[in-house]
Amino acid sequence: MTGCLSRQNLQKNRKMKKMNEKNKKVLFLDMDGTTLDDEKQISKENLDALRRVTQAGHEVVITTGRTDSSAAHIRRVYGLNQIGCRYMIAYNGAAILDCETGKLLFSRKLSMEYVKELIDAARREDLYIHTYADDRVLTERRDENLAVYLKRTSMEAQVVPDMKLALKQRPYKLLAVDVKNPDRLHAFLAKQADWAKGKVDMYFSCREYLEMVSEGVSKGAALLRFCELMDIPVQNTIAAGDECNDLSMIQAAGTGCAVANAQEEVKAAADYVTQNDNNHSAIAEIVEKFIFPS
Repeated sequence: MTGCLSRQNLQKNRKMKKMNEKNKKVLFLDMDGTTLDDEKQISKENLDALRRVTQAGHEVVITTGRTDSSAAHIRRVYGLNQIGCRYMIAYNGAAILDCETGKLLFSRKLSMEYVKELIDAARREDLYIHTYADDRVLTERRDENLAVYLKRTSMEAQVVPDMKLALKQRPYKLLAVDVKNPDRLHAFLAKQADWAKGKVDMYFSCREYLEMVSEGVSKGAALLRFCELMDIPVQNTIAAGDECNDLSMIQAAGTGCAVANAQEEVKAAADYVTQNDNNHSAIAEIVEKFIFPS
């Protein structure tokens, strides 16, 4: 009789665990302009709200265009690691990582051939461009574009005579930056559109940053892959963002949210637009409405 009861209890526990997993929600959060305020800080209200999410057994996933090292810096400095924020999507979806184990769950890098062609194209247009190597920004020139980027990300740079020769392995992405005249980035995008089709996806993460990743790489695609890896229903996902590189995950998520300061096209694609902006704890508002509705 005891053995039968033990088996029944085990089956009951397994069933309850399966039910709990089906009810688990995942909150995919863009960082800059969404979770972080304009001073690159996380408000106490946001952090407390995210702690409630993880304590309730749900997941919070950092979802950013930043490098894995830069996103890890945010996770550590602002205490997201201490509240149970385990997973990270970096490079606009080119990498998915388990920060606790250090395991790379998914990775998709650019073709070196395409990287070299884009570097040459940027040179022809005298456009600042960089990539990444050994947790550093790799670029050919030190100017105000680099200075602004380093200040925003707390990264270090390696300036080299030739990026193509300095690169030892395929990178996750390239980034063109123009803080003074962003229209030049739009012109560059238009010029590369025909060549890039079927090879490279290019989109803006803010008006001064033009992202270049392997075809099919996006935050939205990474959201769907994460759900597949973790066996979580897509309808249980909530995504929040503000810029064009967030569009795909807002459209892919079960509930897509745009913060009040988001670009108009992002708001138009969202299921919900917050009343508060990134400087006034928009994420806490999303948590209250969709994770813990009254």
